[in-house]
Amino acid sequence: ELATRALHRRAIEAVIWGTPAVNFDLMYQAMVRDAKSGDDSNKIVYWSRLFDWKNQTLTPNPDAIYFMAFFNTKDVGPVVLEIPPADEGSITGSIDDCWQTAIEDVGPAGFDKGKGGQYLIMPPGYKEQVPSGYIALQSHTYQGYALLRSILKTNSTAGIANAVAYGKRIKLYPLSQAQPTTTQFVDAINVVYDANIPWDLRFFQSLNRMVQTEPWLERDKAMIDQLRSIGIEKGKLFNPNLKTQTTL
Repeated sequence: ELATRALHRRAIEAVIWGTPAVNFDLMYQAMVRDAKSGDDSNKIVYWSRLFDWKNQTLTPNPDAIYFMAFFNTKDVGPVVLEIPPADEGSITGSIDDCWQTAIEDVGPAGFDKGKGGQYLIMPPGYKEQVPSGYIALQSHTYQGYALLRSILKTNSTAGIANAVAYGKRIKLYPLSQAQPTTTQFVDAINVVYDANIPWDLRFFQSLNRMVQTEPWLERDKAMIDQLRSIGIEKGKLFNPNLKTQTTL
């Protein structure tokens, strides 16, 4: 009984610690599974109209056109996110790592002050010289996303279409591409985009995915042994026995 109670407490601590990363993972998984984007990053999921209940993310605002640019620098190296100047429209948003810690704000309220810019998102430990003309951002994780809102001038059909067209001027591509390919946009307007957090075994399966793919941050090293006690360990399969599954 004592061992079960200890496992239960460790699991609660893991949930409190891991919720931001799990929420990110679930939004990414929704893009892959529900919007059928294909299982790779460096794509932008968006909603081509003002969305309804089918957008099952945590804090959606139904009065803006959303673009979520998911990036992963692990294999491709630095990734470029181009924000257009605030001329025919306006972007409000931020670039976050996979812990949803803001790296930089963009648009008129952000670093580029509405002039637009090429934000260069660099992977952990990146030491190469940054080419001129880029806004260099150091991320402590490989994965992350930019949460971007294309602001409506009017909520008419034409106003919504203009906000969508303006938002699709955003570009996302690896720096290594000498001639960047066309940015891939995935429209999620007609699907149930289910990024709700499940408070059961699936939470820990998601948390394990993040532990396996991301580096340990200095601030989080105290969690290494805590997670091992519930079966999550970097480099090892997460395969809890039935009793542990029940407790989780």
